[in-house]
Amino acid sequence: MKKTLFMLAVASLAMTACTNTEEVEQGFAQTSKQIGFVSHVNKNTRALINDNFKQFSVFGSYTTQTNKTPIQVFNGTVVKKGTDNNWSYTDGARYWIENANYNFYAYSKGNGTTENVRLDLETGKFSLVNYIVNNDNQKDLVFASAIATGKSEKNEKVAFDFKHILSKIQFNFISDFPKGYTLTVDQVELKNMRDRGDFELSGDEFQWRNVVRTTGEEEVAENNMTQINIPFKTAAISGALGDSGKEDETPVLSEATADIYVLPYVYEKSNVRIYFQVTIKNANGIQVSQKRNFGAFTPTWLKGTAYKYNVKLTGAEAGLEKIEFTTATDMNLDGWEQGNDTDLNFGTNINQSDK
Repeated sequence: MKKTLFMLAVASLAMTACTNTEEVEQGFAQTSKQIGFVSHVNKNTRALINDNFKQFSVFGSYTTQTNKTPIQVFNGTVVKKGTDNNWSYTDGARYWIENANYNFYAYSKGNGTTENVRLDLETGKFSLVNYIVNNDNQKDLVFASAIATGKSEKNEKVAFDFKHILSKIQFNFISDFPKGYTLTVDQVELKNMRDRGDFELSGDEFQWRNVVRTTGEEEVAENNMTQINIPFKTAAISGALGDSGKEDETPVLSEATADIYVLPYVYEKSNVRIYFQVTIKNANGIQVSQKRNFGAFTPTWLKGTAYKYNVKLTGAEAGLEKIEFTTATDMNLDGWEQGNDTDLNFGTNINQSDK
């Protein structure tokens, strides 16, 4: 786990990048002369997991020993999981050709499809072209490929090992206010991120390439920036005592946003922005501040990787000034003002007490 701390204009932002732990659930590979499929998705907390993964689309082609030009056999065929947990397609069976070499590609956009898929018939290679991830498209995207050689009998089902190919991010807002203060964070927005790209074979691995902004510019006015609205799981962060129970301890309580998806990209400029509004009430329920904040950062987003950004909220960064006390610079406790001396005469100024 990698942690990086850097400062924003109005908030402290710490990035924790967690690389996936691969945990694969293997499917049972049956044998048949008909081309069939099984699948598994890495177990983690993202949108598509083995339990809710129900549909993917397949593209495939083959070559033979006498014909090296790829022949398309699947063209976006939808494969669905049945109630018996077996995968099947219904647009006509395809059968194995002995000694033919097959290339299969499969994807799922949140158990759905996209129109951005291409299969080059000359090369038999799969790609996603001009794929956009923005506020209107927040679907998890998984991909798998497989190769096989047809046999005369006992052909196994094509086993797809699906991987998440987007980046997933989350913002965690941390209160560093004293006991009694309540913070409400809303209007969380990610802006000026690159939102369009091509997913294609680069060397021996599929990668995102030509990742750009649909605005076409590195720097644009805020109202023209690419944008993703980020929903908050819980809006209010309430101050309370810390773990030690000491009255003077500053609490650190937090709330996290929902996950969002972005295109993987390694940025070189600090021009991706996070915007959010913070409303602050004191222990008497009186609103003392409401401010829209933003900060710019330089993210590194890799495919199949989840990132968590911690935004620390303090009074100074929210535009508040703490009430503080000091002593006067010319204060002198070492001396007293000298009053007039007064003589007290016994019997005149002072009466004897009765005995």
